[in-house]
Amino acid sequence: MEKMLRDKRVLALFLLPVLLVYSVVIPIPLIVSVFLSFFDWNLLKAPIWIGFKNFINLFTNDFIFKKAIVNTFYYMGVSVLLQLPMAFLLANLLYFKKRGSDFFRNIIYLPVTFSGVAVSLMWYFIYHPSVGLLNQAIRLFGAKDFSFAWLSESSTAMFAVVMSVAWQWTGYHMVLYIAGMTSISQEIIESARIDGANILQIVRHIVFPFLIPMISVSSVLITTSSLRSFDSVYIMTQGGPNHATEVLASHMYVKSFAQLKYGYGSSIGVLLFVLCVVATIIIGKIFSAIGEKNGQ
Repeated sequence: MEKMLRDKRVLALFLLPVLLVYSVVIPIPLIVSVFLSFFDWNLLKAPIWIGFKNFINLFTNDFIFKKAIVNTFYYMGVSVLLQLPMAFLLANLLYFKKRGSDFFRNIIYLPVTFSGVAVSLMWYFIYHPSVGLLNQAIRLFGAKDFSFAWLSESSTAMFAVVMSVAWQWTGYHMVLYIAGMTSISQEIIESARIDGANILQIVRHIVFPFLIPMISVSSVLITTSSLRSFDSVYIMTQGGPNHATEVLASHMYVKSFAQLKYGYGSSIGVLLFVLCVVATIIIGKIFSAIGEKNGQ
């Protein structure tokens, strides 16, 4: 068996089905999208070559695109700020407080197993102005006539959507950090305690440096998923009110499937891909510098 697994031809044979599926799902659609972004095509007539006109129109004539790109970066920034610190805090609490840690870890991780559509629908009703649990809870504290449409107000809609996503995925990153923390030698932690280090010093000088690779992975996952986010926005607000929650993915959907501008929608998809690649490279460089600073 070991001899067979060392044979590169056998390994290639095992990898071939996976590579075929991957090429169908990822590279081919990407190449087709790049190709279509240079055309005007509504599916009903032959594609017309227009060069970079779709990209020029994005930045010069499409005011919704400008809103969408600002909202997308807001979505990304708030997602990172909500999920990373909370996941890190919860991971440390459960790691150092052993009693009941398995129970609470499972409870916090549970939303990850839910469908994104189900989570969005659940939070849609939580935010409901008349029957929503959030408004009901506020009324219990004395505001008897309180009724606020969280998803219908431009000032709160986007943050409300991001909160629902953070609630679902914080547990995922928490488990990543706990998995990384299990590789820390207990002898190092005990030695630090003997030398008089408190829990905050242990977290700062021992736990955090060990978790830098995990935090880097989490940052990439949160950033790229935020840039590509669609289902939560579409289900909870459909980009409203007045495009206050419009993001690049939802704008791409509207242009491609509602207005049948497939070339224009493809240009937004290409831009999304570029943003994901650039964000991944930047995050990698940032955490490489942090790792070098912490002696990693």
